[in-house]
Amino acid sequence: MSGFKLKTRKAAAKRFRKATANGKIVRSKGSHGHFLAKRGQKARLSAGTTYVHDSNFEAVNKLVPALGAKRKRSKFIANSLKRAAEAASETK
Repeated sequence: MSGFKLKTRKAAAKRFRKATANGKIVRSKGSHGHFLAKRGQKARLSAGTTYVHDSNFEAVNKLVPALGAKRKRSKFIANSLKRAAEAASETK
């Protein structure tokens, strides 16, 4: 029995476009639409993209399951723990 099909919330898909290889979800920062002429160059350039905070990760992942961020994050954590265990065994 396959269960039900997960559907992406289209409004969220437009806001969260990509998941990194480490399983972080990329989002855009606000205040980058207009009134940019009065801002300094550093302020204009720094208003780009950032990552979704860990406290909101589960909620965003439910809205956009097609990104596969949770699967990528689990894989990254498992690999990093494996590497840490190997490094610890080499030092002993």
